[in-house]
Amino acid sequence: MTDSPQQDSQQGNRRIGTVNKFYKEFGPFLTLGVQLAAAVIVFYFIGSWVDKSYDTSPAFTLVGIMLGTVGGLIKFFKTVIDLSKKENPPKANDDRES
Repeated sequence: MTDSPQQDSQQGNRRIGTVNKFYKEFGPFLTLGVQLAAAVIVFYFIGSWVDKSYDTSPAFTLVGIMLGTVGGLIKFFKTVIDLSKKENPPKANDDRES
């Protein structure tokens, strides 16, 4: 038994809709790891460049790695908190008596 072309098209559209829904919901979370890694890498290279310029190896490279890590983690947690608030908006308390 073969499905008709119309049924195949409908199943394909449902799959695409499911994939789109997945990326819409989880897309912002998927970029968090890249943002964290990018912050560490960028600050590493900045520290490495300063070390080469002033012959202070490895002081500024280590400082750069620490700054990138701390800054990346701060951004990571702020983004997670903001995304969590969007997914779970606070409920209005209409039961309060004035």
